Amino acid sequence: MTANGIPVVPSTFASDVDTAAAAADAYGYPVVLKAAAAGLGHKSDIGGVRLGLANEAEVRSAFVDVMDKTKADGVLVQPQRSGGVELLVGVVRDPSWGLTMAVALGGIWVEVLRDSALRLLPVDKAQALRALTELRGIDLLRGARGSETADLDVVADVVARVGQLAVGLGDRLESLEINPLLVRGSRVEALDALVTWRT
Repeated sequence: MTANGIPVVPSTFASDVDTAAAAADAYGYPVVLKAAAAGLGHKSDIGGVRLGLANEAEVRSAFVDVMDKTKADGVLVQPQRSGGVELLVGVVRDPSWGLTMAVALGGIWVEVLRDSALRLLPVDKAQALRALTELRGIDLLRGARGSETADLDVVADVVARVGQLAVGLGDRLESLEINPLLVRGSRVEALDALVTWRT
């Protein structure tokens, strides 16, 4: 995704515990471990995500636990991010309308609040910005209650680029979901993504 102008949190794939520990040391603590397996969605629901790992011993223990619970090929080690606002940017292929993008408050909130804006692809930056401003939770991005104000131009640019990536992936794309897309001021990073293909 980085090659398409979508900023992504640094990640290291580790198929063994020593590689995971070395990656965590290189990033600095705390770190996150995520199960790495094709098509594995909702990783947190099956024990495939471990947050806030504060030292090498915790990383080693978490690696064994994640691998045991998920039977994954390995794990992704990432520096843990905090603060900001989490968004979801998802694209699905509707049988009638074609590629359709949803922008919503992300993380766990997408299923709880059901606050989203929909657009048919392709979209440009201006259309992405309008979708963002339609969210009931837009004030979270505008600095509500003393939170950091997001640079909506930067966020809209990244959202538009996600749409461009989805279009560019061709007819086999079934869905593409970035959740969460973390927004802190002018810093925007995809922390997790899932792509599914048509069979």
